[in-house]
Amino acid sequence: MKECTNVERITCIIDEDRTHNGEPLYRAIVEQAQKSGIAGATVHKGIMGYGAAKTIHRERPLGRSSDVPVIIHMVDDKEKLDAFSSTLCEMVPQGIVLREPVSMCLVRCGGKTLE
Repeated sequence: MKECTNVERITCIIDEDRTHNGEPLYRAIVEQAQKSGIAGATVHKGIMGYGAAKTIHRERPLGRSSDVPVIIHMVDDKEKLDAFSSTLCEMVPQGIVLREPVSMCLVRCGGKTLE
């Protein structure tokens, strides 16, 4: 059975090397989203990218600090994301935050839920 609903998605794009209270910013955001009851969050590491400054960000050799883009997607209903947005803005000193309506479908097969 397939259940679809309209929700919103926040996409946050930050540099991998950003921190918040001594831990990676992407980890702090996901942990705070979970504490805030946000339905789901996923982090993706970019290979390469650039933003407003037009500076190319890419992996650095030999284990040096990396400033590649990290993309965090969070989904939930509008009200929950409204409440979380102020916390997110306090945590992200620089980056890109997108918000858009999306259709989320949960697929249930044989008693298991596939999201």
